[in-house]
Amino acid sequence: MSTPSKDVVVKAARSLRIIALPLTRRPISEVDGHPLVYYHFQMSPKEESAAKPTLLNRMTDKAGSIWAGFGKAEEGSWKLKTFRYGERLMDRIEFEELALKGLDPSLGPKLTIPKNTTSTVMYDADGVKIPLVYPPSYTTTPLLQLQSLIVKRLPRHRQGMWTWILVSPLTAPVALIPIIPNLPFFFCVWRSWHHWRALKASQYLEALLERGSIVSEPSEELDRIYSSHTPKDPSSAYSPPRKTSSESASKPETKNDDDVTDGILLSRDAVPSITSKFDMPPAAAADIYRALAQTSMRIGGYTKS
Repeated sequence: MSTPSKDVVVKAARSLRIIALPLTRRPISEVDGHPLVYYHFQMSPKEESAAKPTLLNRMTDKAGSIWAGFGKAEEGSWKLKTFRYGERLMDRIEFEELALKGLDPSLGPKLTIPKNTTSTVMYDADGVKIPLVYPPSYTTTPLLQLQSLIVKRLPRHRQGMWTWILVSPLTAPVALIPIIPNLPFFFCVWRSWHHWRALKASQYLEALLERGSIVSEPSEELDRIYSSHTPKDPSSAYSPPRKTSSESASKPETKNDDDVTDGILLSRDAVPSITSKFDMPPAAAADIYRALAQTSMRIGGYTKS
């Protein structure tokens, strides 16, 4: 990879912090290459409030306020019913997508491309380092896990975006029905926008990883929160994927802490401590709760299969 030339346009660096919350100690199936991890992407409040909102951000905020108004509608109204159904749909969206959608590259450290090159690789103009905070006792490869997530999510969100774009014209006949708004069309547009946001965030993180701008930062405070809020429900435990015959032959069987059956690493009681310690917004708590619930469902689905 070539180094940035003098023609790189230097822009002011903006701080970004990534907080990794491991949910399982190892993959829950043979398909997944790494344990489940929830990522919270955090901008400093000062820079986030000082950022000039784009047209897309203003439209998003407007849509969000309209949707919140649906939740305050009268009991029994179609608006309230739509809001409750939409919230149930939100619970079904993979927590990885919701986390990536929450990262706005326009608010993070700026990436630029050298003028005298046709390369599509983006460079960090200011050499800023982005901390990836993680509990060292519960994961030893935070950067590798993040990279694995990006590799997995990029094609999924690209395909999802185009799928919902192509499906949206099929909802046109619903617009002919009077009074009732074309909710299926708006849902298709919303899902394609959701995937687009997650795709852009994945591409942004991929560029940061390629430049080495993301650095792991162990947190003893996060370690203590994990150790104080370990789930005690044995029903959440699951057996790790079995090793293949070749793996068993190459690696002798040993008994250590990593060989025991384990489940979800974090209980719901830990969420307030985490959000308070790292100054997360109130919405982050709901996202972490959703990630924990989905992890429990995935573990249950794996053990049943």
